[in-house]
Amino acid sequence: MIPVILKYSRTDTSEEISVKVTFKNSIVWKTILVAASVAVMALIAGCTSGFAEPYDISNIYFNYTTVSGSDGEYIVITKHIASQSDVRIPDTIYGLPVREIADSVFAEDELIESVTFGKNMRVVGSNAFGGCPRLQSVTFNVSMTDIGDYAFKECASLPSVALPENLQTLGRGAFYNCGSLSDITVPHGIQKVGGRAFGGTKWLKAKSKKKFVTVGDGILIAYNGDKADVTLPKSIRQIAGAFAGNTVVKTVDLNNGLTSVGDMAFMGCTSLIAVRIPVSLNDIGSNAFYGCSAMSQITLIENIHSIGPDAFTDCSAKLLVRKGSYAERYCAENGLDCFTLK
Repeated sequence: MIPVILKYSRTDTSEEISVKVTFKNSIVWKTILVAASVAVMALIAGCTSGFAEPYDISNIYFNYTTVSGSDGEYIVITKHIASQSDVRIPDTIYGLPVREIADSVFAEDELIESVTFGKNMRVVGSNAFGGCPRLQSVTFNVSMTDIGDYAFKECASLPSVALPENLQTLGRGAFYNCGSLSDITVPHGIQKVGGRAFGGTKWLKAKSKKKFVTVGDGILIAYNGDKADVTLPKSIRQIAGAFAGNTVVKTVDLNNGLTSVGDMAFMGCTSLIAVRIPVSLNDIGSNAFYGCSAMSQITLIENIHSIGPDAFTDCSAKLLVRKGSYAERYCAENGLDCFTLK
């Protein structure tokens, strides 16, 4: 009886793996020892080749990268190497917390039926699970703060979603065209919702008789009225794509207390001719007035300190801005037609 112990050590961790094998025949054990040594060396090589090692050999393998943050190193999942129906994102990989999923990692995977996020997951990237036709269940964790744009778009079989309590940002089109989605829970403390985050869902269609549809603390996600002249309720503090594509509305009186005209807020409103900007407004999102071809002018107050890309692309309005303001600099940098007020 000949006992043999095979060992290898990883250079990037303190782990050491031992394998004990016992053989009766010396010729046999020598042959097997050589083969086993080759296998171990192949395993070591594979571990350093850029492919993620399994956190559980019975589950999915991932490619990942290690990122240094202000509070230490963490893992970002960058590629999904093996498809299966039940995706479970691990808490850690070799001791480091798994915090992010990069853009489009699981997009258009036709096998995924359920997703469970690990306790350290914070950010889901753009289009991460977009177009997964069989996805029916998503279990979030309380640590998640940010779901990137179109993260779950066109997941046609998804029936319900309970967004995590600590979620701060839900990107544009996050659940766009999830046709079966009829039950959505949005946390009251959410800070930003992108345009058309729930567009094309049963949940939003069921609210079609409600004039102003809001989520969280005064975030307007849909306007279902039929009037040409609109005055927003005093409770609204953000517009999230609510008027996008509306060709009836001509004037909008934005309420004092509104802080953000968000992404796609008035995109494609071809009949819109005037919008009153309140002194409380400080942010205009990307594509906010994109394609507003009937507007003649809009006054951008000095309190505005953020304007997103293409906010006024294909918009006919002359922009009135204060000298030395952020809006004046934005106009100059983007070659927009503006008039400076003294």
